[in-house]
Amino acid sequence: MTLELDSYGFPVATGIFETIKTVDGRPIALARHMRRALTSAAELGIELPDEESIREALSEILTSQKFTAGRLRLCFAEDLFHVSHEEYEELTEASNLNFYSETVLGLIHKKFPYDDRFSIIKSARDEGFDDSILFNAKNEITETAVSNLVFRIAGVWVTPPITSGVLPGIVRAIAIEECGVSVRPIHISEIPEIQCGFLLSSLRIAQPIAFIGDMKLEIGESSRELEAQIRAQLQPVSVG
Repeated sequence: MTLELDSYGFPVATGIFETIKTVDGRPIALARHMRRALTSAAELGIELPDEESIREALSEILTSQKFTAGRLRLCFAEDLFHVSHEEYEELTEASNLNFYSETVLGLIHKKFPYDDRFSIIKSARDEGFDDSILFNAKNEITETAVSNLVFRIAGVWVTPPITSGVLPGIVRAIAIEECGVSVRPIHISEIPEIQCGFLLSSLRIAQPIAFIGDMKLEIGESSRELEAQIRAQLQPVSVG
């Protein structure tokens, strides 16, 4: 039986997913992604396949579809487990962001369908940007449509807290735990004080931000140092 997929490659159902970057067929931070999936599944009442079945499926698809850089996606729903692996084109340019005009509720779990987030990206691209900065009802910065954010303000790297309405991203967690990034609310009024910043996600890893609207950000030594620290913590491993 062929599984029906939507236009973004997700199963036509409701569930949780993990997107994982692969390098030469080896996934990055697989254990962290699976821990997040297990947490979400337990809270949402989704029963995951056993660990051996998941590993067998991953090993099979990563062996048969090996790319220099790939996008591995695991989707879980009621009586559904779907894995896909596609070639990923590395992003080499810094990103340009605008502001999303509506308040957006933060995602606690990484759930599909994901149409609402993709529609935000489409709107941003229609205006000549790559993505949009989102805000909560308190006018605090949260994230973008598909990435966490980290900014350097007054010489300190900071990222919004989960309580502001932020998806608990894998790369974000590593930046906090291993790279000295601080956690605190960031109010909209602080935007003029932002010196430099990154989009953090499992595919982008750490993509510098060139512009927020028409405000140009620095991409200097402090940015290069943080990016190097984050990437050093994200070495791919084989599925054993």
